[in-house]
Amino acid sequence: MKKREEKNGEERITAVKEKRMAFIELAGYVLFMVWCTYVVSLIDTGGLLLGALAYFFQLAVTVFWVVKADKQRLCDIGLKKPVFWDIPKGLLLGCCMFAAQQIPLLLMGMDYSAFAMAPDRGFMIGMSLYCFLCVGVVEELMFRGFILHKTQALCKSRVVCVGMNGLLFYAVHLFPLRFVFGEFYSIVVNTALLCLYFYQSKNKSLVPLMIAHGFYDVLTSVALPIFVFWAKS
Repeated sequence: MKKREEKNGEERITAVKEKRMAFIELAGYVLFMVWCTYVVSLIDTGGLLLGALAYFFQLAVTVFWVVKADKQRLCDIGLKKPVFWDIPKGLLLGCCMFAAQQIPLLLMGMDYSAFAMAPDRGFMIGMSLYCFLCVGVVEELMFRGFILHKTQALCKSRVVCVGMNGLLFYAVHLFPLRFVFGEFYSIVVNTALLCLYFYQSKNKSLVPLMIAHGFYDVLTSVALPIFVFWAKS
């Protein structure tokens, strides 16, 4: 009995240490991301190159952190081998995210004319690649990969983890976005949909989420403005 109590005590101490370490890592990682976003917002020239470099720098740090510091494989945080069905699942999820954002705006009678943009092939290709490779791949690896797994180490409640994920996602983007209710709503809804899909999926892969996030951004940043332009013409 005494040995069992000692063992239980050691396990509790180990669990507390692991949670404390997870909290320190999570806090340090989020501060690093906020710093990157802040620096980019200070020297942003309006192009995509600086943003792409910042994303790939954060990607490199994340991979190094997981592999070297945590001694884990990237598949342990959800980066698994892509399969064909990841593509239609990701595209469908991206459409759901887009609909969840736009339907309330349509019901409120929003004027889309200010978002009109003439089609430009170079911009369309560059922005689409940026949306998929930078925003989709990197942000999902960081938020639904690294951060979500660290928050799960702190709290077993999925609801709390999803809430923390959404708040941290908004906090990191606060410098370029400031506080706009529409952006806050969009981030909260998208975070909930992405996390819900991740939790409900069997193989817990980030690949469909990366596709969904990238496709959603393409619809929002490229397809919608061009459609509005054509509708006005």
